[in-house]
Amino acid sequence: MLGKPCLDPGEVDTSFSTLNAKSTMQSSQRKRVVSSCIPCYTRKQKCNRQYPCNHCSRRRRPEQCAYNPSQATLPPSPPQTQKDHLHDDEIQTDDSQQEAQAERRPSASSSVQDTINWGGLKEGREPTSLAEVFGYFENSKSNTIALVRKLGADDDATGHSSEPAPVPEETAIIAQRLFASIPNRSILDFLVRYFIAEVSWMDQLIYPPWFLSHYQKWWEMERTSTAYGIEFAVLVLRICSYASQFLPSPTCTIDSIRGVPLADIRKSCDRVADALTPICSRLDARGSLIRVQHVAFAGLRSLCQGRTNAHWEALSCAVRVAQRIGLHVDATSGFYSHNMDELEKEMRRRTFCNLYVWDSVLSKRLDQIPFLPDALNPDTMPRMHLVLGLDDVTQADAPDLFTERVLEAQIANFWRTHGSGNGAEYDPIAAEERYEKFCSEFLPEIPPVFALYPDTCDKWDARLPTLPLQRQMFHMAILESLCHNFRPALFQEANSIQQLPAYKQILLSSHKRALAVIALNLLEGVSALHLMMGGSHTRHASLIIPTFEAAVVLLCLCSDENFPPKAETTLRRESTTSMTKSSDPFGVGVTDVAKDECIQAVRSALGRLQTLADMNHMAEVGARTLTRLLGKLEKISDTTVSEANTLMRLDTDPIVVTDPALQLSEAWNCLQTPDYAEVEFLAENTPTTDMSVFSWF
Repeated sequence: MLGKPCLDPGEVDTSFSTLNAKSTMQSSQRKRVVSSCIPCYTRKQKCNRQYPCNHCSRRRRPEQCAYNPSQATLPPSPPQTQKDHLHDDEIQTDDSQQEAQAERRPSASSSVQDTINWGGLKEGREPTSLAEVFGYFENSKSNTIALVRKLGADDDATGHSSEPAPVPEETAIIAQRLFASIPNRSILDFLVRYFIAEVSWMDQLIYPPWFLSHYQKWWEMERTSTAYGIEFAVLVLRICSYASQFLPSPTCTIDSIRGVPLADIRKSCDRVADALTPICSRLDARGSLIRVQHVAFAGLRSLCQGRTNAHWEALSCAVRVAQRIGLHVDATSGFYSHNMDELEKEMRRRTFCNLYVWDSVLSKRLDQIPFLPDALNPDTMPRMHLVLGLDDVTQADAPDLFTERVLEAQIANFWRTHGSGNGAEYDPIAAEERYEKFCSEFLPEIPPVFALYPDTCDKWDARLPTLPLQRQMFHMAILESLCHNFRPALFQEANSIQQLPAYKQILLSSHKRALAVIALNLLEGVSALHLMMGGSHTRHASLIIPTFEAAVVLLCLCSDENFPPKAETTLRRESTTSMTKSSDPFGVGVTDVAKDECIQAVRSALGRLQTLADMNHMAEVGARTLTRLLGKLEKISDTTVSEANTLMRLDTDPIVVTDPALQLSEAWNCLQTPDYAEVEFLAENTPTTDMSVFSWF
């Protein structure tokens, strides 16, 4: 053909093979890793590869900034070893300078220890204002400082200075040396990103857009020049340490980040944060919202590690700081700074709401006096409706995920207001009235998205992935509060129960059965939440503590030889046939329970704790305790069954059966009695055994 040279077939094969080899080489050389975040890559924009990136921050959607999983943070799989090495090389060429600097840095432990031993810090400045010297809460409207202000005293002379105090040069040098020991930004960015995506929904202590905005500004400022910069560094380190407690996870199966093991990262964050905390206290004795948050995160980390007492102490410290800065009063008070915007005020309200929930739950669980003893003040409750991750719907229509925390605060406020206690004196009528009032007044006011039987959940569950998880946690909080309402019935002695009127004895028996139904529902809820979270190992206490406490309740009930009360159950069912889900949504008045069902639920709870015990010390201790209690209960049950079988054999064939426990004279008398009166007496009056679980220790 014209215009095309004729090629020899061999030359054609050689040409094609050469072209294929060149194209393969060029494709391998030109292949590059996508460096932009997913939103910017979708919009074909090149971002600065930070978290959050410059474009997502400019679009006011920092929480949507996300990156594809880097091969440097994932364990290489055997079939793709060569491909993974290629990506590792490319990533290292991009960050070679940062990695080299990280390698030249001294270890966190040695650097922090040298800094602490370097000479320490001088005491903070001497207090000069009236509020600092006398300890008055300066935002009060009823204490002495309010009267002093009424007489015309200057605010600067009575309260703390609103101007940030400069950081002394010596302190700045110490802080700078500590900052050199923290992990590099790529590691911190990864942990912060993981925290926002996978962890923050559990406690919702921070609002992601608000935090990410401060996080980006913090990287751009001179972090050791102000007390805020040092304090925010502690918050970032506490968040990263807390997030690392949940790694590896089903969504992120890693044990190191940028080649640094998670244990070393966690230790580095904790050591530097512990060293910076006293510096912050010296620079600002009063505290701030940031301090409340990082102290609370330190407590949450302790709870994940099975140190509940440390969590309780951290909560105490956070509450004290919160009271000093006025989180417990209305944020619209005229004493607050005019520079505080509405979002900042809302963050203060939400933080105090979390403190109130933790204080109520922990004080009830530990049988302690709450740090915030008063009822919830409506003026301190969150007011803004903030929606995350939904740009194509009206904000007013979408549910606010923080509603779950508000509802838990309302649960705590309900039981505080209606005075359910853990005292020895138990009034079954009062407990019944509290339960009926809770079902008739509180439950109907729950928003439809969080209702016990939601009708509109399918509309939002697919759009908000954490909404089903939060709904399940809220339902578990309801069941736990009902357990606390009826649990004092387990502490009543047999002698005191017999002295009660007959109707109170029946009511007390019904409460024990109700307690069994609630505990079974709670264990089912924990199992459902565990499956929603991936069904794997986790350190979150929301799975461990309810599992252990509900199982102990069921063991106490099963240790009672009169449980379940069958006669009372029949009577109760006849009087509650007209009950509906609105008056008795959990079916505590009509649901029959069996002892075998309770024992099986305890075994399932034990299996869950044993599974979680591989990574959680709290689960390990709980599993060990349940194993011991369950074994003793089964041993006592076997002894009781053996005694009953012995009496039954005596009743059916007294000539053949010989009980070694009987004396020969007693056995002879039994044989000589025509109607076996003594044997029948023994059958009707079986020996009583102390079946209380508290007699096992």
